[in-house]
Amino acid sequence: MKDKIDIFIGATIVATLLIILFYYLINKDNFALNDILPVIIILILVPMGIYILWDRIKNIKQGLPAQDERLKLTNYKACYYGFIASIWSAVFTPLLSGILLNYEVPGIYVTAFVVLFGGLAFIISYLYLAWNVKQE
Repeated sequence: MKDKIDIFIGATIVATLLIILFYYLINKDNFALNDILPVIIILILVPMGIYILWDRIKNIKQGLPAQDERLKLTNYKACYYGFIASIWSAVFTPLLSGILLNYEVPGIYVTAFVVLFGGLAFIISYLYLAWNVKQE
């Protein structure tokens, strides 16, 4: 029962994000970089959330738990890698933009890059680790 509640909450969050994104895009007249970065983040991270929900629903339909111990460890490792990527992207985004581009990145962009890099690191590591778990 707990697995079904978790899937319902996850699906509700994904649906809410997509509805908010839809209304945001409809009501926006012109776009600047401040407006495009959140849309890019949502368009990258939401499909991964949908994939994880789909995988867990598939497991429940087969009569299995939503995630077994190996997938829980995979999730923990992927979260760790995403956390480390977020920390280092917070350090290196202003540093590299200052050195390479001679441009000081505003804090809102650094925050966006931290979320984006952490999310991408989580996605890549989760897919890689989950694929290796299924191969074993």
